Amino acid sequence: MSPERVALQREPSAVRVADSAADVRARGLTAAFDDARREGRLEGRVEGERAVRATLGRALEEAAAALHAAREEALDEVPRAVAVLATAIARQLLAVELEAGRYDVEAMVRETLAASGVGRGSCTVHLHPADVSALESCSFRAGTQVEADEDVPRGHVHVTTPDGLVVRDLDAALDSIRERLLGELRR
Repeated sequence: MSPERVALQREPSAVRVADSAADVRARGLTAAFDDARREGRLEGRVEGERAVRATLGRALEEAAAALHAAREEALDEVPRAVAVLATAIARQLLAVELEAGRYDVEAMVRETLAASGVGRGSCTVHLHPADVSALESCSFRAGTQVEADEDVPRGHVHVTTPDGLVVRDLDAALDSIRERLLGELRR
């Protein structure tokens, strides 16, 4: 087939070459390729985000489990620490009060005598010399002697009876309180 002649009424101002069928197919393939690439990138991004979320989700679950375990451990440990701290604070406060002489020696002696079970029998109360001075105006039953003893710390009471020795030791009392508190926690 030979090209046809077309008569133009005026001279052309521009010339455009028509695309060949191969060019049209190539452009179509390029567009299809570009579309597929965009879709592949989008799918890859979505899949990547899904994988990141899954990884982060596992990491978050592991972190939450570790936090829960740490919380449980703290819940077990805090009461023990509180018991130890409370008795340590009490020990410090007691030391300050003993040093200042702000305690009732008479009441402590009478409680220790009552706990001794000596009744009206004879006994000897051993106290720190400063505590003996604080009892000068106090009277006890006839069989009770009060003696100063440098080896007895302030605030402590040692009662010697025919049946043995009864000791009111503040440090031992605090230790006993701490152990009872810790024992209650173990149950």
